[in-house]
Amino acid sequence: MGTKEHSHSAHLQSAFADFEAASGKLATFYQNLEGQVMKLTEELNNSRAAQAQQLREKEIVAKRLGSLLEALPAGVVVLDGAGCIAEFNPAAVDLLGPLRAGGRWIDTVTKAFQPQWDDGHDISLTDGRRVNIATEALQGEPGQILVLKDVTETRRLQERLNHHRRLSAKTELAAALAHQIRTPLAAAMLHTSNLSSRTCDEPAHRHGAIRAMESMRQLERLVEDMLTFARDGKFDGDTIALGSLLAHLAANVATNTPGSDFRFELEGEIPSVQLFGNAEALLSMMLNLVDNARAASSGNGRLRVTVSLDKALVHLCFEDNGPGIRTRDHEHIFEPFYSTSNSGTGLGLAVARSIARAHGGTLELDIGYECGARFVVSLPLPQDRSAVTGIGAIPSARTEQHETQGVI
Repeated sequence: MGTKEHSHSAHLQSAFADFEAASGKLATFYQNLEGQVMKLTEELNNSRAAQAQQLREKEIVAKRLGSLLEALPAGVVVLDGAGCIAEFNPAAVDLLGPLRAGGRWIDTVTKAFQPQWDDGHDISLTDGRRVNIATEALQGEPGQILVLKDVTETRRLQERLNHHRRLSAKTELAAALAHQIRTPLAAAMLHTSNLSSRTCDEPAHRHGAIRAMESMRQLERLVEDMLTFARDGKFDGDTIALGSLLAHLAANVATNTPGSDFRFELEGEIPSVQLFGNAEALLSMMLNLVDNARAASSGNGRLRVTVSLDKALVHLCFEDNGPGIRTRDHEHIFEPFYSTSNSGTGLGLAVARSIARAHGGTLELDIGYECGARFVVSLPLPQDRSAVTGIGAIPSARTEQHETQGVI
């Protein structure tokens, strides 16, 4: 009996010992758990505080960006992937008229834009102002941002500057013109005087008449070139097929060089594109380049004309096999009355460049060409609203930037 009681007491003591040990472990675990909970709670509070601070900072940045967007003098329009207006600023409204979030960009294009043939890198609005448009794809989502800058005053100031430059050169041009007219006029007067002489026989009369007529034609061409140069870029314009213009050029060259060893070659396929401008002036510009190449050739002369397209420009390359342009003449050849030959008037290239510029284009000398002389005429292709509607069609979220020329 005593042994059983002793054994039972030992079991109880062992059970109590195990219970106390388990209780101690449980208390320790609870304390550790409580510490972890407190630590996690503190970290969570810190994280929430940091997130709240970041949110406040982002809100401040967003407000600043919003204020900046409102204050920007340039118009800003954000389009979504469907080509609809998502956001815009007051400057955009000032340029394009009333805008509506969710409205289609194509509707704004139809209402606000009216492209003109001489826009170049810019584009005209219906109220006559001109804007430059840059685009940037949104990052991480389809859509893009349009930035519209009013360049009306800049264009106007540039035109005024060019006009004043031309006016300031009038005295010099008048003096140079008088000098250029003097030589053919004196020759014409001499041959006419000989024609009136009774001692001249019939062959001499014929020779004198021919020489007098040549001098008169030289005077006529000189006056025509001077009048063209003095027009200050003002030409009546119409739509012209490039192929038709080049066909007239080839026919004119063939008519004026019968039996000549000078070869005119129109190479490659002519793009079926339209130009906008004055056909007579553009033809005169090209003929001046032909005359320049013909004057530079000393036998077996050749002028090759090629055509290429680049975005909204058409490039006409005139390449001759003459001696080329001397380095010292590169910066002067487009100056009025600057000539590298004794027979030239020095107006041909100046007139040609003025006509190209009057049509919103350029005429440049390719100084890297070593097989003669190469002149490149670049003329803008007519623009219309359908080209502007391409803005906003973003198939994916890509980062790419365009000049106005690429999107208008």
